[in-house]
Amino acid sequence: MKRSLLITAAALSLVVFLSFSVLAKYPEKPIKIIVPFQPGGMSTQVVTMFKKIFQANPDFLGAPLAVIHVPGAAGSIGARQVMNAEPDGYEFLLIHLALMSRQAAGLVDFGYKDFEPVVQGVGTCIVPVVFETSPYQTLAALLDAAKKKPDSIIFGVNLGALNHMSGITLQNSSPGSKFRFVQAGAGNAVFVALKGKHIDASIFSIGVYNKFKSGGAKGLALMAEERYPGLPELPTCKELGYDATFCFENWWFAPKGTPQYAIDHFADAIEKALDTAEAKEFLKTGGFTRSYSRGEALKKHLDDVWSKIEPVAKQVEDAKKE
Repeated sequence: MKRSLLITAAALSLVVFLSFSVLAKYPEKPIKIIVPFQPGGMSTQVVTMFKKIFQANPDFLGAPLAVIHVPGAAGSIGARQVMNAEPDGYEFLLIHLALMSRQAAGLVDFGYKDFEPVVQGVGTCIVPVVFETSPYQTLAALLDAAKKKPDSIIFGVNLGALNHMSGITLQNSSPGSKFRFVQAGAGNAVFVALKGKHIDASIFSIGVYNKFKSGGAKGLALMAEERYPGLPELPTCKELGYDATFCFENWWFAPKGTPQYAIDHFADAIEKALDTAEAKEFLKTGGFTRSYSRGEALKKHLDDVWSKIEPVAKQVEDAKKE
């Protein structure tokens, strides 16, 4: 009996020793971050900011970040790669609502619950825009025109993407209004289309709006619960009488089965980075807000976002078929 107990105790001690040994050594090599979009977008801005901070503060993460862009299928190709990766703590996915929208629309057979949620870092909200010479100088004017003559307002988006979903959300806030959504892309391409009067309206994230505001982009409102400090002159849609909010965050996920110590280590590193002066300046100038969350709070938030985005994503997919 004593011998059996001694063997059991020795075995448990070995397990504990090995666990602490692995934890003490992690990370031992670069940590790969998959960004499932083309370089240059919001996700690139965010991951570049964190990479620079980790380089300047090597004790935060303890290993270099190897950022790899794997674009295609609105984020699905890169997301699937991470989902199928070895759950060893050395590969993470940086993504946003695209992960949910593709699942909700029935375009992929996997979703956010097929990953380990790691951490949420920053977020941003949406600004409906027209060009400064547009006849629609207010949100009410734009939505009223879309109600009086459905399909007459040409609303440029990347069909099936986040700007399409936010356009649908804005349209839904005014019963009877109906935009004509057309393919215009995002960012630079949308601004060129607005300026050239090829489209009547579109949406930008706060950061993109700040980029094009001086060139003639006119914001009509902010699709958020409260005004953004960097744009105090821009009222929220709710202030104007329209129940339309559309904000989204960047989420970090890991393959199912990733060790908890790796998840905690990465989440801790993100929090440390967000506390730096460099991150605070990035958020201020880039139109982002700190929205740090992890653990059970993050899981609940993801479920809440899914319940809101699922019907909108399905509506977007139905609109593409019209």
